[in-house]
Amino acid sequence: MEKQTSPVTARFSFPKRRKETRRRRSRGFGDMAVGFVALWTLTWTIGVGAASENETAGVCIDHGVAFERVFAVPHEAALLDCEPVKDYLFDLFNIPYNVTWFDQRTGLKFTGEENHTVLHGSSLLFLNTYREHQGHYLCVVRTPDQCYKQVRVLLVEDKVFGSCRSSRTAVQRMQSLVNDNLRCPLSDYTNIADSYSIHWYKDCESIQEGSKFHFTENNLMLHVRKVSLDDVGFYTCRMTFNLTGVISVVTETIECEITESISKRPQMLEPTDNTMKVLAGSSINMTCRVFLPGKGVHMTGVVWEFRGQYVLPNISERIHQGPLEEIQVDEGWWLERSLFVSRVKPKDFNLTFTCRALSHRGTAVGYFTLQPADPDLRLPIGLLATTMALLFIMGLLLYRVFKVELTLLFRTLFPFFYASTDGDGKLYDAYVVYPRGQGDALSEAVETFVLKTLPQVLEGHFGYRLFILGRDSLPGQAVADVVDETMNLCRRLMLLYTSSSLSRTDGTSWFEQQAGLHRVFMDDSISVMLLEMERLHDPSILPESLCVLRHKQGALQAWKRRRRWMCMAEYGEEDQTSLSSFTLTARFWRKVRYYMPVRGKAKRHSKRKIFLNL
Repeated sequence: MEKQTSPVTARFSFPKRRKETRRRRSRGFGDMAVGFVALWTLTWTIGVGAASENETAGVCIDHGVAFERVFAVPHEAALLDCEPVKDYLFDLFNIPYNVTWFDQRTGLKFTGEENHTVLHGSSLLFLNTYREHQGHYLCVVRTPDQCYKQVRVLLVEDKVFGSCRSSRTAVQRMQSLVNDNLRCPLSDYTNIADSYSIHWYKDCESIQEGSKFHFTENNLMLHVRKVSLDDVGFYTCRMTFNLTGVISVVTETIECEITESISKRPQMLEPTDNTMKVLAGSSINMTCRVFLPGKGVHMTGVVWEFRGQYVLPNISERIHQGPLEEIQVDEGWWLERSLFVSRVKPKDFNLTFTCRALSHRGTAVGYFTLQPADPDLRLPIGLLATTMALLFIMGLLLYRVFKVELTLLFRTLFPFFYASTDGDGKLYDAYVVYPRGQGDALSEAVETFVLKTLPQVLEGHFGYRLFILGRDSLPGQAVADVVDETMNLCRRLMLLYTSSSLSRTDGTSWFEQQAGLHRVFMDDSISVMLLEMERLHDPSILPESLCVLRHKQGALQAWKRRRRWMCMAEYGEEDQTSLSSFTLTARFWRKVRYYMPVRGKAKRHSKRKIFLNL
């Protein structure tokens, strides 16, 4: 029962109410004798007591001494309720009333200003009890027409010597082999406290929540999974609460007895998991499975509860339960009842659904709690990973196909990533070596290409500086000296060759070729660019050094006639290709520029690192 603290909300079941506070029924004739002695003492005290108390309560309807005693431990709290505040005595909701408390021993009225004493509604609360507080206390209830009085008895006793439990215990029983629970008898304190916390102990050892124990109802309920004989003992719930800024403590000890399984006592098998993770808006179907051992006719019911109420079997409800299904086997009965939730709402989360099996042999309880499920990220992660992989593959393919174009675009947009060629001691970007004086049409076309087309495109449009022997050398200079000195001033060696030019081992072009290749392989002082001006049907005719270079870095094949991506042709390139008999594509010229030295704009520094070598 919940105790209320105002005329509008105060409801009790008197005199059959069983208290969950520190009041317990005294067992045996000894306590009954104490009750008669206390009643006689009260009668005598009322007759000869203080005049102020007689004037206040002398004409009231006397309910005598309450049979239930309130037990307290020194230095802990004690709560006394005024029993005559009952709805069957007068209308609590419509008739105003007031409650007054007196100390039966002195006849003095409690005002709430005494040390460690609080008047809360119809209750008298001692926040810190002493031995001196033990005694009889009179509560008087007055309405406009009636007056009622009753005496409450407070007993203050020490804890059991050598133990942390109180001398008075409340007996509670749990059923073995099933999930059962113990309830802390301190719910009356939770109704008046501003804030509180509850901790459980078994034989003075703290109980931690885990696979064996589980707390609900703000720790007022201790659930024990798979009860065994090892769970017998003394359980203590200790409440620390705050009331009007004062911290107080109250404890209650429960003597737990274990009842072994007997015939036809229900055993809860499902639900066993205490949590279920679901998504909001989804539906659930949980089956409660109970086994009832024994034979014959049974009188067992299985019901679902939610928020303290029975779940209706009405299928039109969002939350409803199905019919009870019974299956008889040799060992007993299987009882099943399903719980249906058509659509889970956010307000259902962190609330407990309870399945309760009730019979004259006992009760079994199972429960589960809904929790929001973690979002399923497998599909988004899979899509993201697939998209990233496709983008990566497409990026690789695009870079492989448009590597030259992307590199040239990057060089144009971000020239500061590259070191400047100014001040490197070089005068020319490339030294051009080409076959001379072979007397065939191809050699004449190559010579025309070198002397007209190549300078017009690379020098005229792109600003490169080329050295061509015979065009840029002075008359009368020794060829060997010119070749040796000039190659030291060039950043690249541009080697043009045909199949016939490689078969001759004399001439100026042959000397330039040998000098340049020597620097490439031996000194590593210059880079080479190969321009293949004629298709080679048998690449083995090339000298070994050229075969190595051609296999390692490839050669630009000017003889190809295929045109691709003409939309990307740069300004003037169509005119440039018509200056010779070679029909050169725009991509060919882009490849030439790709292998030419990069003319960056960044300040040259000895310790500068090139971030991108394209």
